[in-house]
Amino acid sequence: MERKVLVIDDDVGCLDVAEEYFLDKGFSVTASLSAICPMIEQGAATCPQRTPEYDIIFSDNNMPGMRGLELFEYQRQRGCKLPPHRKALISGDLSGDDQKLAKGMGYQVFHKPTSLDSIDLWVDEVMD
Repeated sequence: MERKVLVIDDDVGCLDVAEEYFLDKGFSVTASLSAICPMIEQGAATCPQRTPEYDIIFSDNNMPGMRGLELFEYQRQRGCKLPPHRKALISGDLSGDDQKLAKGMGYQVFHKPTSLDSIDLWVDEVMD
C-alpha cells in the first residue's frame, strides 16, 4: 500500500532535505513551497475527501501567505480526515503560545534544526 506525505516549506533547501528523507522512507512525496490542500485548491467549505489524501503532513510553520499552524486550523475547521497526530510543524522560531496551541491540538512539533532520528521516531510511531 502506497504511503503518501505532503511536505510544505518555503525554504527550497529544507524542502529538498525533507522530500529526500521521506522518499528514503518509502513515501510518495508531494512537495510544496506554500500551504496547499484540496480544500484550498477547490475553495471547498468542507473537506471533499472521504479518506485522507495523505498519511502525513509535514509543514514548516513560518511561511508567506498561510503559516503551517493556520493551515492545520483551516483544515480542522473544515473536517480534514487526517488525524492531528499525523501532522507535524517544524520551525526555528515557534512562539511559546503557538507551540502550546499546536501540542494542545495534537500536532507534533519539531524545532529547526532537528535530527532525522527524532523525525524517524515520530514517523514510525504514527505509521504503526
